[in-house]
Amino acid sequence: MSRPATVQDSLARLQWGDHVCQLFDSAEDLGEVLVPYFRAGLERNEACLWVTSRPYGTDRAFGEMRAAVPDFDRREAAGQIQIVGYDEWYTKQGALSAAETIRNWMSRKDEAVASGYAGLRITGNTSFLDEGMWKDFMDYERALDVALEGQRILTLCSYCMAERAADSVLEVMCAHGSSLTKHGGHWDLLDFKHALGTAGDPLAARDAQWSAVRGVVESRLAAFMDTHPDLISLAGGHVVLSRDQAINLTVVVQELAVNAAQYGALSSAQGKITVQWRLSINGSRRLYFKWVESGMSKLVIPETLGFGTRLIAGLVENYVRVFEPEGITCTFELDLEGA
Repeated sequence: MSRPATVQDSLARLQWGDHVCQLFDSAEDLGEVLVPYFRAGLERNEACLWVTSRPYGTDRAFGEMRAAVPDFDRREAAGQIQIVGYDEWYTKQGALSAAETIRNWMSRKDEAVASGYAGLRITGNTSFLDEGMWKDFMDYERALDVALEGQRILTLCSYCMAERAADSVLEVMCAHGSSLTKHGGHWDLLDFKHALGTAGDPLAARDAQWSAVRGVVESRLAAFMDTHPDLISLAGGHVVLSRDQAINLTVVVQELAVNAAQYGALSSAQGKITVQWRLSINGSRRLYFKWVESGMSKLVIPETLGFGTRLIAGLVENYVRVFEPEGITCTFELDLEGA
């Protein structure tokens, strides 16, 4: 079976123009990702800007970067990297509109390239956001996601999961091309830009208005189906989804697949996964989805509900997870009205 991805594996997949949301629980989560994120940027001759917020302030960022990068002070003195608190940064920025803020990022990138750097690498911790700021900031994130396409800018935005309901977390994920989440100590990158549309992908173009259930499932299980085709079986008819429904299902199947790879059927040589779905019309159009894992001789039942389970329950309806002697069965429904 394939080994779990390391944070370096996930970060190595990032390319210019990517707009990533990191979903974190603690200051340690921020350090695990952001220190290697900026170390890689410095090593690749990129200009770097780190805007900090609670629970990981500028002093800690400076300290851990010095420990990770031997010549950090020289690079910081030369202006290759800047670390500032959100209060200082946004005070300087003032009450700029989304369009003005995006133009500022483009100008900083142009200045970085003109100074001999490969491009601009940035991050911001959004823990300072309050409810009154949320809508405008999400509008800005969606606009930035479009504007970054083809630019020599790499952007990682950190969001505290404990402060957001499931629907807000999904809104964050949909406003970014990729999301970085932690499962059992390992960071996994879910790339919507590829899941929803590079050439040859089952989900057609990224801005397409529909897709199919099979395409969503195959895109999330492709790596396992290529290497172990006899371990996974899919059964279901052609069910059309809107783009939003496809994103919801992508997130859910991604969570199930990651858990299966780390703790469930895909972590065992004898494990198998059966995925079934059908369209149900009983007053409204609904997708009935069933995920079954078997052949797990050392199944460990978690004592608490993890974030992934809470996220799934917030995205679908009638989510049920049943632990059996050698497996797990998960079922749920997805409302397809408007597809």
